Amino acid sequence: MAETIRAKKSLGQHFLTDAAYCRRIADFAQAGPDDAVVEIGPGTGRLTRVLLERSPRVVGIEVDPELVQLLDRRFSDQRSNGTFSLIHADILRLNWAEVLDRIRSASTPGRSADQQPTVKVVGNLPYNIATRILTFMSRVQPRFHSLTVMTQKEVAQRVLASPGGKEFGYLTLFSQFHFERSSGFDVPPGAFTPRPKVVSHVFRLIPVRRACADYELFLHLIRTAFRHRRKKFWNNLTSVVSDRNRLAEAMDLAGIAPGARAEEISLEQFLYLTRVLSCAHE
Repeated sequence: MAETIRAKKSLGQHFLTDAAYCRRIADFAQAGPDDAVVEIGPGTGRLTRVLLERSPRVVGIEVDPELVQLLDRRFSDQRSNGTFSLIHADILRLNWAEVLDRIRSASTPGRSADQQPTVKVVGNLPYNIATRILTFMSRVQPRFHSLTVMTQKEVAQRVLASPGGKEFGYLTLFSQFHFERSSGFDVPPGAFTPRPKVVSHVFRLIPVRRACADYELFLHLIRTAFRHRRKKFWNNLTSVVSDRNRLAEAMDLAGIAPGARAEEISLEQFLYLTRVLSCAHE
């Protein structure tokens, strides 16, 4: 008899139930025999089962105790042979560095002890905490190979945006600084139980290393630049740089027009501006 679980609104739960989309997500994540997969929020285990068909080790992180018990029963054989394990934890309170290091160093069925698996993170992120999870993952980016997630399409558009559009903003620049971004595909409400009111989108992030003269200054600049989107970039930045002559010179060196708005400025220009302003500050 099939077990039924009632989704909890407090946890933003919408269970992916469409098998075809589960396969598409696993394919897009490029989960394979050389990978250990960390699944954020496995839910009822539909995507988990597909991931286990592709990878020799899957680690699920689930906060809901009822779902932990369900997953424990559904994947008891895989837990016994070591291909599936569960961590009962809140992903926003998890020590990601410790967990990912442990997964990378652990032996994987079918591989020798000296072979570290490539760790790929996959997840259907609750809409209400998606951006916070992306921020957490940026802090441990050297510890995993890729992050394939499904979010509300509006969030995905902000992550994937290009300069000039209304979606382009702080989250875009933050994500672009830390990751190489790849758009995947939409997932309709009908693929979930219960149906969400919005379309979802799957995308992939691969960690990259970028040079930055002053990371904290960079974050301060991109936050401030989009604080008042209707204002010109110059007007927003005068609250950060009180010396207007220095700001004008820095913008000129970075190739930023005096009347530009923040959404027209590329990551490279923000990084160059950071470099110029950090040097001038010394």
